[in-house]
Amino acid sequence: AKPVVSLSSSLQITPNQIDIKKKRCSERTCYFAGQACFTYVSHPESFNPKLMLNYTFEADFGQKRSRPRVILQGSSQGKLELSAQRKQICTRMKLQLLREIVDKLRSIPVSVTVSLWNSTETTSGSSDQSNMYPVLNIYQQSTTVTEITLMNQGCGSDNICQSNLQLHYKFCSKMTQNGQNIFKSLVRDEGVAVITPSDEEIALEITVTNRNGDDAHQCHSVIMLPDTVRYSSVLFSVAEEDIGCTANGNGTLIDCDLGNPLRRDTEVTFYIMLTTSGISLNTTVVNVTLQLETTSVQPIQLIEALAKVVFELELQVNGLLRPSQVSLGDIMKGESGIKSANEIGPSVQYEFRITNLGRPLKSFANASLNINWPKENSVGKWLLYLVHIHSEGVHTVPCTAVDEVNPLKLVKVWDAPPRQRREAKLESSSTEGLSIIPSRRKYKTLTCSDGLGCVQIRCPLLGLDSTARVVLHSRLWNTTLAEDYSSLNYLDIVVEASLSLSSSLENIGLKSIRPVTQVKLTVFLERKVKFLTKVAWWIIFLTVLSLLLCLGFIVYFLWKWDCIRGHKNKQSHDQDQKAEMAPLKG
Repeated sequence: AKPVVSLSSSLQITPNQIDIKKKRCSERTCYFAGQACFTYVSHPESFNPKLMLNYTFEADFGQKRSRPRVILQGSSQGKLELSAQRKQICTRMKLQLLREIVDKLRSIPVSVTVSLWNSTETTSGSSDQSNMYPVLNIYQQSTTVTEITLMNQGCGSDNICQSNLQLHYKFCSKMTQNGQNIFKSLVRDEGVAVITPSDEEIALEITVTNRNGDDAHQCHSVIMLPDTVRYSSVLFSVAEEDIGCTANGNGTLIDCDLGNPLRRDTEVTFYIMLTTSGISLNTTVVNVTLQLETTSVQPIQLIEALAKVVFELELQVNGLLRPSQVSLGDIMKGESGIKSANEIGPSVQYEFRITNLGRPLKSFANASLNINWPKENSVGKWLLYLVHIHSEGVHTVPCTAVDEVNPLKLVKVWDAPPRQRREAKLESSSTEGLSIIPSRRKYKTLTCSDGLGCVQIRCPLLGLDSTARVVLHSRLWNTTLAEDYSSLNYLDIVVEASLSLSSSLENIGLKSIRPVTQVKLTVFLERKVKFLTKVAWWIIFLTVLSLLLCLGFIVYFLWKWDCIRGHKNKQSHDQDQKAEMAPLKG
């Protein structure tokens, strides 16, 4: 058997503790002196040769770093000769602390590793022993490690930093006012932010605090983005030289350095700007993973920033009525006696215009126009008879319920001839000038929520791009008005229309930009007033003619009177002249 050698080594660094901030090591060079000493014992004890050792120094031992914190001055390797057992021999080294190191919290390990040199010389013993090479004790460590402790004032008397990092987030929209960026929290639904995909960016606001804790060294925030959103840029609320963010090539992983250290009782707020171009109709949730990291002592849980995705349709509806005011018609027939829609009563045309301010519905979603149609009054008599419906700007799809359109199968007359339209216009305009009627007038407002028998007309808006028009042609039922509302001066009938979505996707919603509209039809029930207003023109004509005749008579009378007076004055003047020219009598 070969002799077994047990090597002993020690390593001492001076100083072994340093406050690099206090020593201003970032401005000037800081050095450390090291000394390593070696001895050996052998088995058997009679084996006592001179041994040649190999030694290797290493700084930041065992740490995987792209850049070490200390470097050796001179060579890191060398040889030493041990003359005999238990005879100690030492060697010295010098270390330099690099400037602007990142890891200021963990100690810097320095190691020395020893091994036997291949050549061995003996000074005593038999010739057989001189030809035997010793081996190292395999149960003994060949590496000795010591540490340089970095002191930090923000870590307490025990030099152990126990941070208390907390992360808060919220999704925001960004706007600029007076050259300043203003971030406003997105609308929330049951406590969860709602993202509405658009061409504009959204911001993920992240606030990291370190309250009631020690300094957080090498504080990082790692943000992992899903494929549905894209990293655009990062904005910090306060500009600092030692904070910033970097992103990987595809922008799905962002690493933000929040300070080294992030001091106690401080906070950092920054905004990750995101584009929503990757969100599709199948996206219902955006999930961003947030992870805080620090070399200080603190267990930190992963955080998931969740937001709902809702595609909003910016639709609005406006109602228009032609005419908006009508008078009771002259034809009074019961249901059995009516053969044509013209015999029912005045024509009323309801027009609803739908405007799409957002994305086209052609490949997005489907909406519907819902109209509460006052078909009957409270006792079941006809009120507004729906003759025909037509639409523009959308696919030609029948409105439902189809049975509510021209239910009596009358002659379909939904386009009034020009003469009738002119009469309707005259009727509408003439009813506006009823100022001669006393101010205390009896009226009533009829709505679907106030006892009318209403049916819902649903018109699909398939293929709506920007604008659409749905027109309902109807007739006002004269007989019902004359029989049930004759005691009133006028009547208001209100028709309400609203928009709704017919898409099955949960992430599509309707933005509340005028989704409901109301149109009001005013019906004047005073037929005698209508008659008076119709014949008023000839009364005015006769009045003006009579005034002109009276004026002419007065002028003629005055002219004749002036002529008679002038003739009498002339005769008197002639007689006076004749008397002056007569001869005097003696």
